Amino acid sequence: MKLFFVIATLLLALGSALLHWTQPGKQTEVPVIWWITQDDHYKQEIVTVFREWLREKGLPDVDLRIDNSNQDATKKLVQGVSGVGADLMDLYNFQIDLFPATGMMLDVTEEAKRLGFSPDDTYPALRPEITQNGRQYSFPRNTGVSLYWVNVGTFKKLGLPAPPFRWSTDEFEELGKRFVAAANPPGTRQRAYFVNGVSRDVMRRGLGLANFNETGTFCTLNDPRNVAVLERVRKWTVEDRLMPTREEDAAMAADISGSGSMFSHFDSGRFGLIYTGHWAFIMIRPRGTFELAAAEGPQDGFPNTELGGGAVGVYAGSKHREHAVRFLQYLGSDHFNRLIVRQADSLPPVPRYATTDEFLRPAGRENEWPVHQAFGRATAETGIIVSKSPFVLQSVVYRLELEIYESLLVGRLNAEQAAALMADRINAEIQLSVRRDPGLRALYEERVALQKRIEAKRAAGERVPAAWVTDAFHQAYYRAQGWLEEEAP
Repeated sequence: MKLFFVIATLLLALGSALLHWTQPGKQTEVPVIWWITQDDHYKQEIVTVFREWLREKGLPDVDLRIDNSNQDATKKLVQGVSGVGADLMDLYNFQIDLFPATGMMLDVTEEAKRLGFSPDDTYPALRPEITQNGRQYSFPRNTGVSLYWVNVGTFKKLGLPAPPFRWSTDEFEELGKRFVAAANPPGTRQRAYFVNGVSRDVMRRGLGLANFNETGTFCTLNDPRNVAVLERVRKWTVEDRLMPTREEDAAMAADISGSGSMFSHFDSGRFGLIYTGHWAFIMIRPRGTFELAAAEGPQDGFPNTELGGGAVGVYAGSKHREHAVRFLQYLGSDHFNRLIVRQADSLPPVPRYATTDEFLRPAGRENEWPVHQAFGRATAETGIIVSKSPFVLQSVVYRLELEIYESLLVGRLNAEQAAALMADRINAEIQLSVRRDPGLRALYEERVALQKRIEAKRAAGERVPAAWVTDAFHQAYYRAQGWLEEEAP
């Protein structure tokens, strides 16, 4: 029965793609390329400016159309490996790694160097996101770190100081308790929370710990530092009530109608802070003018922020590859970057545009200036992508870590048990992948040998060659500690 439903799902996905891209009225005199992305005012404006850019560059016109119906990751994957993928695809989170690994995304390395959208043209910390084994498969469309947005008016109303930009976990807890006490009258059901959530990754990295070791061959979440982080976040959720549980968050969302519940609660003061990206301006601006600020996630030790965003890749089976590649070139252009600055839909992919007055101090939006400046500074100075391993899918890591964390919150596990189980489950997935794939096994054995050399260097108090450290967090951490032997220019 399960096989039947799997086959039915695949057939429906393929059928929907064929129907969508061959229906009457889709014909035009210029080449039609399809872009799987959300269909909204902002994306339509991107399409319009793209065609203007083509005309100004003297390039052939293209009819770029948005496919909003196939955004689901499974649909994109099924259609791509079956030969009927869209010309352009938005890639988020685990898709950035998974889709190129299937062979369905076009290697654009040479075109990127020639046309000006190579890794050198965006944030250095994003290089591991858009490349695999030294080859490029995408280019950022929107990017940036996640920070806490602060509704300063809510804190003033409660007679509390707004949080500082950088703060320790103790400072976070102390202000959080004061906020919850002030925002919820005694004897009533709790309706207001300090934050919507907290990043366990940021807290772990502050203590010098990542999800994996330096070479991605072993999950390190059984470390005592992760035990301490898990226990602290459990306490904040279950005992101190600084943030809602998943069930409480769903109940809060049911209290209001429409989209953007997190932003409605931020507006009303039910959340003092919300943890999200710079793109939130597109949701907050229509709600009025707020006195805004921004803060990093609480952390002790090494300053870091979570860097991510969305990229666009070209489908390897596209019949209009040249035109699709031009869209990636457009993402690196002045036209596109200035458009993103004006829309405030995350940071522009080319860093220099995030240093302009147009981005940092937009005219008539003085209340936003502290937030723009905070996101620009953090993205450039402390942004690090998520710690990944080539031997296990990031979607699997995320699912297992969250599943075990939820078990901790409901009391099925204590923090030490949860940390050990996270590492055991993820390491079991690594071994399963290595056993199944001889090519992956060869890479794994090479990396394990390299890991031993790294550990020997560290034990001897010697610096480690930068090329040996493949994990993005460890690269940044080693460099900050002075443990790296940098390559000569």
